Amino acid sequence: MSYHSIEFLGFVGVVLLVYYAAGRRRQTAVLALANLAFYAIAGLKALPFLLTTALVTFLAAKRIGGIYREYDERIKAAEAPERKALRAEAKARAKKALAVGMIVAIGLLAVCKYAAFVLENLNAALGLLHIRQLPVFRLLLPLGISFYTFMALGYLLDVYWKRYPAEDSPVAYFAFLSFFPHVVQGPIDRYNEFKRQLEGGVTFSYDKLASGAQLMMWGFFKKLVVADRLGLFVDATFGNWSRCRNFVLIAAVITYSIQIYADFSGCIDIVTGVAEMMGITLRKNFNHPYFSRSMGEFWRRWHMSLQEWFKDYIYFPVSTSAFVKNTKRRWAKAGKTRAAELFGSCFPILVVWLVSGIWHGAAWKYVVWGLFHAALLISSAVFEPVFAGMNRRLGINVAHPAWRAWQMLRTFALCCLGRVFFRADDLRTAFGILRRMARPHIVWAKVFRPSTYGMNIDRALVSIVAVVILIVVDAVQERIPIRETLNRRGIPLRWALAYGCLFAIIIFGMYGHGYGSAFIYERY
Repeated sequence: MSYHSIEFLGFVGVVLLVYYAAGRRRQTAVLALANLAFYAIAGLKALPFLLTTALVTFLAAKRIGGIYREYDERIKAAEAPERKALRAEAKARAKKALAVGMIVAIGLLAVCKYAAFVLENLNAALGLLHIRQLPVFRLLLPLGISFYTFMALGYLLDVYWKRYPAEDSPVAYFAFLSFFPHVVQGPIDRYNEFKRQLEGGVTFSYDKLASGAQLMMWGFFKKLVVADRLGLFVDATFGNWSRCRNFVLIAAVITYSIQIYADFSGCIDIVTGVAEMMGITLRKNFNHPYFSRSMGEFWRRWHMSLQEWFKDYIYFPVSTSAFVKNTKRRWAKAGKTRAAELFGSCFPILVVWLVSGIWHGAAWKYVVWGLFHAALLISSAVFEPVFAGMNRRLGINVAHPAWRAWQMLRTFALCCLGRVFFRADDLRTAFGILRRMARPHIVWAKVFRPSTYGMNIDRALVSIVAVVILIVVDAVQERIPIRETLNRRGIPLRWALAYGCLFAIIIFGMYGHGYGSAFIYERY
């Protein structure tokens, strides 16, 4: 039951009806049951993995909370000299419960997603040594396991760090972890934010219902009219890359960059709209990333909930770890102050992007993709003073619109280079595509025929117009909040735009028999 299917719309309609009819006190239970039904429809075989992660992390957090409550009483009654020792003892006991929860959650993710990859690479090494190879097994990859595992780990760590208390209700926690709008592709939400919105229940609001439906419609436009149409050209080109000229491959990489943005952000708009109709605001996941002027800014605008998760649960813990602190201290004593500062900021970046690459998939192409972006971000940090000095010496006005346009174009080009690793079938193919893109060809030596690449003139024109609409809307949203502005306008304008979007989806959308491509991020 994909998010852009008729079945999903029917499911949402039934859930909304029951959700509001059940009354505010029962809404959390309705959500938990709806999530269970959604996940069971997606595949009963995957359900035990979700239930195991939910149960183990819930109990581990409960145990951590119980330990802290027990020691809080003892600390209050203790003399001042004993309190520090009691706090350390409480932390040590809580860490054991944390370790159990994290090992189970990460273990399930690792076994399901990475076992075959590890065994295949281990067998390759054993083959070189002429040692008998191990049997390779592939387990079911549960729907959304990468996303709900990160949410469960975030909840565990937040409770361990005392950011908020452990949840007492298993139903409330399961409703959060398995929330059907965000369980498949995110956003990666935080439990305290989710719980706060459901406390006391949600009152029915026509405005929220209408606003959520508008956002869903825009998401369907992005997916069905923009992403799936561009996908015809992208799939045909990458599937036959060795026979394509460089300018066709360059066009395909650029097109894929637009496709994956429309596909992923379109899905986020759909699920955010569904949640909004239930009175729940999900974390913002996109902020017009292709208007970024640097790779650092790009990753603060793209898949924002994942980047924030990495910042809170990997970057900061690594940057404040004993290893990083001791290394910085040694280098500073040796007079390498600049190197110590760079190590403190760059080493955590390397760890984050290595984890990010592995998180996206069990393949070397994702590892290289992560290291590619780590190298860009680290280079930016290292050479920032050099670039700033060059700009001053050359008299470049960094506030000039032309310079800002150049920065956006440069950032987009670097992003497109990384997309080659993301879209290619494997690492060897990715490097083959890059070599072919760099090989000079005479552009006019052969007439470009769209039909050769899964398109015709009509499809190409519709795709171009749809992309222009997407860019214009994003550009306007950079300056004004479109939905809020439209809500202050007259009803005729709002309905005209809504019907225009609906008719565009019906007339130009890619759906029906032979279509219906899955969302790109469903595989992660």
